[in-house]
Amino acid sequence: MDMSNSRRIDLIKDTVYCFVCPESEVLSVESIPMPSGSQAVELMRNKVRLQQRAGIKMGPDAAEEVSLVTKQATFVERSALSRLFSQAANVPFSLSGQPLHEGRSLLCIEDVDHRTDYSKLDIAALQDKELRALAYIHYANMGCKCDLPWLPKVDEAYIAEMISEQWRPSWEYAKGNPAFAGTFGNGIISSIEDIAGRIVEDMAPVIHDESTYTMIHNDLNPGNVLVKGNDEVYFIDWEEARYGSLFMDIPMRCGSLQQAEDYRRYLGSLGCCIPDQDFTGLFSVASRYLGLRFMCWNLGVWQQNEQARNGLVKYMEMVTRPIFS
Repeated sequence: MDMSNSRRIDLIKDTVYCFVCPESEVLSVESIPMPSGSQAVELMRNKVRLQQRAGIKMGPDAAEEVSLVTKQATFVERSALSRLFSQAANVPFSLSGQPLHEGRSLLCIEDVDHRTDYSKLDIAALQDKELRALAYIHYANMGCKCDLPWLPKVDEAYIAEMISEQWRPSWEYAKGNPAFAGTFGNGIISSIEDIAGRIVEDMAPVIHDESTYTMIHNDLNPGNVLVKGNDEVYFIDWEEARYGSLFMDIPMRCGSLQQAEDYRRYLGSLGCCIPDQDFTGLFSVASRYLGLRFMCWNLGVWQQNEQARNGLVKYMEMVTRPIFS
Protein backbone atom coordinates (compact mmCIF):
# COMPACT_ATOMS: atom_id res chain seq x y z
CA MET A 1 0.00 0.00 0.00
CA ASP A 2 1.49 3.36 -1.07
CA MET A 3 1.67 6.32 1.31
CA SER A 4 -1.25 8.27 -0.20
CA ASN A 5 -3.53 5.23 -0.08
CA SER A 6 -2.47 4.54 3.49
CA ARG A 7 -3.34 8.11 4.52
CA ARG A 8 -6.73 7.77 2.86
CA ILE A 9 -7.53 4.53 4.68
CA ASP A 10 -6.42 6.03 8.00
CA LEU A 11 -8.63 9.09 7.44
CA ILE A 12 -11.57 6.86 6.56
CA LYS A 13 -11.07 4.94 9.81
CA ASP A 14 -10.91 8.18 11.80
CA THR A 15 -14.09 9.42 10.09
CA VAL A 16 -15.93 6.22 10.96
CA TYR A 17 -14.84 6.61 14.58
CA CYS A 18 -15.90 10.27 14.79
CA PHE A 19 -19.17 10.25 12.84
CA VAL A 20 -20.43 6.72 12.17
CA CYS A 21 -19.79 4.55 15.20
CA PRO A 22 -16.80 4.60 17.58
CA GLU A 23 -17.46 0.94 18.35
CA SER A 24 -17.06 -0.19 14.76
CA GLU A 25 -14.04 -1.80 13.19
CA VAL A 26 -13.24 -1.24 9.52
CA LEU A 27 -12.98 -4.63 7.84
CA SER A 28 -12.35 -3.50 4.27
CA VAL A 29 -12.45 -0.49 1.97
CA GLU A 30 -13.32 -0.73 -1.72
CA SER A 31 -12.50 2.52 -3.53
CA ILE A 32 -14.07 3.50 -6.86
CA PRO A 33 -13.08 6.61 -8.87
CA MET A 34 -15.83 9.18 -9.45
CA PRO A 35 -16.15 11.79 -12.22
CA SER A 36 -13.91 14.68 -11.21
CA GLY A 37 -16.00 17.59 -12.51
CA SER A 38 -14.70 20.95 -13.70
CA GLN A 39 -11.96 21.20 -11.07
CA ALA A 40 -10.35 17.91 -12.17
CA VAL A 41 -9.85 16.92 -8.54
CA GLU A 42 -9.52 13.23 -7.77
CA LEU A 43 -12.72 11.92 -6.18
CA MET A 44 -13.16 8.45 -4.73
CA ARG A 45 -16.28 6.72 -3.46
CA ASN A 46 -15.25 4.33 -0.71
CA LYS A 47 -17.44 1.40 0.24
CA VAL A 48 -16.49 0.74 3.83
CA ARG A 49 -17.37 -2.58 5.45
CA LEU A 50 -17.76 -2.38 9.22
CA GLN A 51 -18.17 -4.76 12.08
CA GLN A 52 -19.05 -3.98 15.67
CA ARG A 53 -16.24 -4.58 18.14
CA ALA A 54 -17.23 -7.16 20.72
CA GLY A 55 -15.74 -9.66 23.10
CA ILE A 56 -16.83 -12.47 20.80
CA LYS A 57 -15.94 -12.24 17.15
CA MET A 58 -19.04 -11.71 15.03
CA GLY A 59 -19.64 -13.49 11.76
CA PRO A 60 -19.36 -11.77 8.37
CA ASP A 61 -23.15 -11.45 8.08
CA ALA A 62 -23.09 -8.99 11.01
CA ALA A 63 -21.05 -6.48 9.03
CA GLU A 64 -22.53 -3.15 7.90
CA GLU A 65 -21.55 -1.11 4.86
CA VAL A 66 -21.27 2.67 4.72
CA SER A 67 -20.16 4.89 1.87
CA LEU A 68 -17.72 7.79 2.22
CA VAL A 69 -16.25 10.13 -0.39
CA THR A 70 -12.62 11.28 -0.34
CA LYS A 71 -11.22 14.21 -2.29
CA GLN A 72 -8.38 16.70 -2.32
CA ALA A 73 -10.33 19.67 -0.98
CA THR A 74 -9.42 23.34 -0.75
CA PHE A 75 -9.01 25.13 2.57
CA VAL A 76 -12.20 27.09 1.82
CA GLU A 77 -14.29 23.96 1.31
CA ARG A 78 -12.89 22.18 4.36
CA SER A 79 -13.45 25.25 6.54
CA ALA A 80 -16.96 25.89 5.20
CA LEU A 81 -18.09 22.31 5.78
CA SER A 82 -16.63 22.27 9.28
CA ARG A 83 -18.31 25.53 10.27
CA LEU A 84 -21.67 24.65 8.77
CA PHE A 85 -21.74 21.18 10.31
CA SER A 86 -21.04 22.75 13.73
CA GLN A 87 -24.08 24.98 13.11
CA ALA A 88 -26.27 21.92 12.45
CA ALA A 89 -26.74 23.02 8.83
CA ASN A 90 -27.73 20.55 6.13
CA VAL A 91 -24.25 19.60 4.96
CA PRO A 92 -22.44 16.26 5.10
CA PHE A 93 -20.14 15.43 7.98
CA SER A 94 -16.48 15.59 7.01
CA LEU A 95 -13.02 15.13 8.46
CA SER A 96 -9.72 16.58 7.32
CA GLY A 97 -6.31 15.13 8.04
CA GLN A 98 -4.77 18.62 7.76
CA PRO A 99 -7.45 21.14 8.80
CA LEU A 100 -5.08 24.13 8.92
CA HIS A 101 -3.23 23.43 5.66
CA GLU A 102 -3.93 26.32 3.25
CA GLY A 103 -3.61 24.27 0.07
CA ARG A 104 -5.58 21.24 -1.01
CA SER A 105 -5.54 18.31 1.36
CA LEU A 106 -7.42 15.06 1.81
CA LEU A 107 -10.99 15.31 3.07
CA CYS A 108 -13.32 12.43 3.92
CA ILE A 109 -17.00 13.27 3.46
CA GLU A 110 -20.34 11.61 4.08
CA ASP A 111 -21.76 10.13 0.87
CA VAL A 112 -25.10 11.84 1.34
CA ASP A 113 -27.35 10.12 -1.19
CA HIS A 114 -25.79 6.67 -1.05
CA ARG A 115 -29.11 5.09 -0.04
CA THR A 116 -31.52 7.56 -1.64
CA ASP A 117 -34.17 6.23 -4.02
CA TYR A 118 -34.73 9.17 -6.36
CA SER A 119 -37.80 7.47 -7.86
CA LYS A 120 -39.68 7.76 -4.56
CA LEU A 121 -39.39 11.40 -3.56
CA ASP A 122 -41.96 13.96 -2.48
CA ILE A 123 -40.54 16.75 -4.65
CA ALA A 124 -42.75 19.55 -3.32
CA ALA A 125 -41.94 18.72 0.31
CA LEU A 126 -38.22 18.47 -0.46
CA GLN A 127 -38.18 21.82 -2.27
CA ASP A 128 -39.77 23.42 0.77
CA LYS A 129 -37.19 21.82 3.08
CA GLU A 130 -34.42 22.98 0.77
CA LEU A 131 -35.52 26.62 0.98
CA ARG A 132 -35.76 26.40 4.78
CA ALA A 133 -32.29 24.85 4.98
CA LEU A 134 -30.74 27.45 2.67
CA ALA A 135 -32.38 30.33 4.56
CA TYR A 136 -30.95 28.94 7.80
CA ILE A 137 -27.41 28.76 6.40
CA HIS A 138 -27.65 32.32 5.12
CA TYR A 139 -29.07 33.65 8.38
CA ALA A 140 -26.61 31.77 10.62
CA ASN A 141 -23.64 33.38 8.83
CA MET A 142 -25.06 36.80 8.05
CA GLY A 143 -22.74 39.66 8.87
CA CYS A 144 -20.06 37.27 10.15
CA LYS A 145 -17.19 38.78 8.17
CA CYS A 146 -14.82 38.76 11.14
CA ASP A 147 -15.45 35.03 11.69
CA LEU A 148 -14.81 34.19 8.04
CA PRO A 149 -11.45 35.73 7.09
CA TRP A 150 -10.65 32.66 4.97
CA LEU A 151 -13.67 33.21 2.74
CA PRO A 152 -13.01 35.24 -0.46
CA LYS A 153 -15.33 38.22 -0.92
CA VAL A 154 -17.42 38.82 -4.02
CA ASP A 155 -16.55 42.10 -5.79
CA GLU A 156 -16.79 43.69 -9.24
CA ALA A 157 -13.51 42.12 -10.32
CA TYR A 158 -14.88 38.65 -9.54
CA ILE A 159 -18.02 39.27 -11.60
CA ALA A 160 -16.01 40.75 -14.49
CA GLU A 161 -13.65 37.77 -14.53
CA MET A 162 -16.55 35.31 -14.64
CA ILE A 163 -18.02 37.09 -17.65
CA SER A 164 -14.81 37.70 -19.60
CA GLU A 165 -12.98 34.44 -18.89
CA GLN A 166 -15.81 31.91 -18.59
CA TRP A 167 -18.99 33.17 -20.26
CA ARG A 168 -17.55 35.13 -23.19
CA PRO A 169 -15.35 32.35 -24.72
CA SER A 170 -18.18 29.80 -24.35
CA TRP A 171 -20.68 32.20 -25.88
CA GLU A 172 -18.47 33.07 -28.87
CA TYR A 173 -17.81 29.38 -29.48
CA ALA A 174 -21.55 28.66 -29.52
CA LYS A 175 -22.25 31.61 -31.85
CA GLY A 176 -19.78 30.17 -34.33
CA ASN A 177 -22.22 27.34 -34.95
CA PRO A 178 -24.89 28.39 -37.50
CA ALA A 179 -27.41 26.13 -35.77
CA PHE A 180 -27.19 28.25 -32.60
CA ALA A 181 -28.95 31.30 -34.07
CA GLY A 182 -31.32 29.06 -35.98
CA THR A 183 -32.39 27.32 -32.80
CA PHE A 184 -32.58 30.16 -30.29
CA GLY A 185 -33.15 33.20 -32.53
CA ASN A 186 -31.17 36.37 -33.16
CA GLY A 187 -33.48 38.38 -30.92
CA ILE A 188 -32.67 36.31 -27.83
CA ILE A 189 -28.96 36.25 -28.70
CA SER A 190 -28.87 40.03 -29.10
CA SER A 191 -30.76 40.56 -25.83
CA ILE A 192 -28.37 38.31 -23.90
CA GLU A 193 -25.35 40.11 -25.35
CA ASP A 194 -26.78 43.50 -24.34
CA ILE A 195 -27.37 42.28 -20.78
CA ALA A 196 -23.92 40.70 -20.56
CA GLY A 197 -22.33 43.94 -21.71
CA ARG A 198 -23.66 45.85 -18.69
CA ILE A 199 -23.98 43.06 -16.11
CA VAL A 200 -20.96 44.13 -14.02
CA GLU A 201 -22.47 47.60 -13.64
CA ASP A 202 -25.96 46.20 -13.06
CA MET A 203 -24.64 43.92 -10.30
CA ALA A 204 -23.27 46.87 -8.27
CA PRO A 205 -26.37 47.07 -5.99
CA VAL A 206 -26.03 43.35 -5.18
CA ILE A 207 -22.29 43.58 -4.59
CA HIS A 208 -22.58 46.62 -2.34
CA ASP A 209 -25.62 45.51 -0.32
CA GLU A 210 -23.65 44.33 2.71
CA SER A 211 -26.84 43.96 4.75
CA THR A 212 -27.37 40.66 2.87
CA TYR A 213 -23.76 39.48 3.08
CA THR A 214 -23.27 35.97 4.38
CA MET A 215 -21.54 32.72 3.50
CA ILE A 216 -22.83 31.80 0.07
CA HIS A 217 -22.42 28.46 -1.65
CA ASN A 218 -21.94 30.18 -5.02
CA ASP A 219 -22.39 27.00 -7.09
CA LEU A 220 -25.90 25.73 -6.40
CA ASN A 221 -26.33 23.76 -9.58
CA PRO A 222 -28.56 20.66 -9.26
CA GLY A 223 -25.58 18.34 -8.80
CA ASN A 224 -24.64 20.09 -5.55
CA VAL A 225 -28.07 19.72 -3.94
CA LEU A 226 -28.66 16.11 -2.89
CA VAL A 227 -31.34 14.20 -1.03
CA LYS A 228 -30.41 12.19 2.03
CA GLY A 229 -32.57 9.29 3.12
CA ASN A 230 -35.39 10.35 0.78
CA ASP A 231 -36.51 13.14 3.12
CA GLU A 232 -33.74 15.71 3.73
CA VAL A 233 -31.90 18.06 1.37
CA TYR A 234 -28.15 18.56 1.78
CA PHE A 235 -25.76 21.00 0.12
CA ILE A 236 -22.42 19.60 -1.00
CA ASP A 237 -19.24 20.81 -2.75
CA TRP A 238 -18.46 24.15 -1.08
CA GLU A 239 -15.29 24.77 -3.10
CA GLU A 240 -16.68 27.96 -4.68
CA ALA A 241 -17.99 29.40 -1.39
CA ARG A 242 -17.66 33.16 -0.97
CA TYR A 243 -18.63 35.95 1.39
CA GLY A 244 -21.26 37.90 -0.50
CA SER A 245 -24.93 38.68 -0.93
CA LEU A 246 -27.38 35.83 -0.45
CA PHE A 247 -28.86 36.89 -3.80
CA MET A 248 -25.84 35.20 -5.38
CA ASP A 249 -27.42 31.87 -4.30
CA ILE A 250 -31.18 32.03 -4.26
CA PRO A 251 -32.11 32.53 -7.96
CA MET A 252 -30.48 29.15 -8.67
CA ARG A 253 -32.89 27.41 -6.30
CA CYS A 254 -36.03 29.55 -6.65
CA GLY A 255 -37.54 28.86 -10.04
CA SER A 256 -40.92 30.40 -9.32
CA LEU A 257 -42.42 33.42 -7.58
CA GLN A 258 -43.85 31.13 -4.90
CA GLN A 259 -40.47 29.59 -4.11
CA ALA A 260 -38.82 33.01 -3.91
CA GLU A 261 -41.54 34.26 -1.57
CA ASP A 262 -41.27 31.11 0.55
CA TYR A 263 -37.51 31.63 0.92
CA ARG A 264 -38.06 35.27 1.90
CA ARG A 265 -40.67 34.23 4.45
CA TYR A 266 -38.39 31.60 6.00
CA LEU A 267 -35.54 34.11 6.19
CA GLY A 268 -37.89 36.61 7.81
CA SER A 269 -39.03 34.06 10.39
CA LEU A 270 -35.38 33.76 11.48
CA GLY A 271 -35.08 37.51 11.93
CA CYS A 272 -33.93 38.91 8.58
CA CYS A 273 -36.70 40.80 6.79
CA ILE A 274 -35.89 42.15 3.33
CA PRO A 275 -38.38 44.73 1.96
CA ASP A 276 -40.33 43.56 -1.06
CA GLN A 277 -38.94 46.17 -3.45
CA ASP A 278 -35.34 45.47 -2.46
CA PHE A 279 -35.86 41.71 -2.71
CA THR A 280 -37.38 41.75 -6.18
CA GLY A 281 -34.84 44.18 -7.63
CA LEU A 282 -31.76 42.41 -6.29
CA PHE A 283 -33.16 38.98 -7.13
CA SER A 284 -33.78 39.97 -10.75
CA VAL A 285 -30.32 41.34 -11.48
CA ALA A 286 -28.61 38.45 -9.69
CA SER A 287 -30.73 36.04 -11.75
CA ARG A 288 -29.42 37.62 -14.96
CA TYR A 289 -25.82 37.24 -13.83
CA LEU A 290 -26.27 33.65 -12.66
CA GLY A 291 -27.99 32.70 -15.90
CA LEU A 292 -24.94 33.95 -17.81
CA ARG A 293 -22.49 32.24 -15.52
CA PHE A 294 -24.14 28.84 -15.42
CA MET A 295 -24.96 28.52 -19.11
CA CYS A 296 -21.26 28.16 -19.93
CA TRP A 297 -21.06 24.35 -19.92
CA ASN A 298 -24.40 24.01 -21.72
CA LEU A 299 -23.19 26.27 -24.54
CA GLY A 300 -20.60 23.69 -25.55
CA VAL A 301 -22.77 20.56 -25.55
CA TRP A 302 -26.36 21.65 -26.17
CA GLN A 303 -26.57 19.81 -29.50
CA GLN A 304 -25.29 16.51 -28.14
CA ASN A 305 -27.22 16.46 -24.88
CA GLU A 306 -30.96 17.11 -24.52
CA GLN A 307 -30.58 17.80 -20.81
CA ALA A 308 -27.90 20.38 -21.59
CA ARG A 309 -30.16 22.00 -24.18
CA ASN A 310 -33.02 22.24 -21.69
CA GLY A 311 -30.62 23.67 -19.14
CA LEU A 312 -29.43 26.26 -21.65
CA VAL A 313 -33.01 27.35 -22.29
CA LYS A 314 -33.56 27.69 -18.54
CA TYR A 315 -30.43 29.83 -18.09
CA MET A 316 -31.32 31.99 -21.08
CA GLU A 317 -34.70 32.65 -19.48
CA MET A 318 -32.99 33.57 -16.21
CA VAL A 319 -31.07 36.21 -18.16
CA THR A 320 -33.87 37.57 -20.33
CA ARG A 321 -36.94 36.92 -18.17
CA PRO A 322 -36.06 36.66 -14.45
CA ILE A 323 -39.10 35.70 -12.42
CA PHE A 324 -39.66 39.17 -10.92
CA SER A 325 -39.27 41.02 -14.24
